[in-house]
Amino acid sequence: MRVLLRDFLRVFSTVFLALVVLPVRSDEVPFAQPAPSPNAHGDSYAVSLSDAMQLTQLRHIKLWLAGKAKNWPLASYELAQLRDTFNKAAILYLNIPVPYIAAAVQPLVVLSDAVTAKDAAQFQRGFKALQAACNDCHKAADVSFIVIQTPTASVFPDQSFAPAR
Repeated sequence: MRVLLRDFLRVFSTVFLALVVLPVRSDEVPFAQPAPSPNAHGDSYAVSLSDAMQLTQLRHIKLWLAGKAKNWPLASYELAQLRDTFNKAAILYLNIPVPYIAAAVQPLVVLSDAVTAKDAAQFQRGFKALQAACNDCHKAADVSFIVIQTPTASVFPDQSFAPAR
């Protein structure tokens, strides 16, 4: 698991480094522009960055609820989904500065280790560090009015976060 995570982080970092050298061409977020469309008409099928971040926000909430309930298999699943969303955002959007993405990498490793160890205290530390990285990125993107916090309630009344028996 640790080797796969290291390999993922290497690929993730490489993708970000490659994307950072491309020019900025968007005003949605100063450093995020959808990648060029492969079709002949130039139409982009990429979702907006704000849509990708809303998906990230939902996964962030589910990750917290799963970790709080000590449902480690669900927390592991949601963590993988969250990583996947970050990875897709990096591929779909150009020029997201590496330092802000790199700041999220270590908390994701801490969270992964916490889930593997079933360590609730370490999970909370990693979760808070991830939130701080997200908020720092929002400040850099000039959207500091979007502040991520620890969820206080579930927006998923149809899902139980208790561990399966």
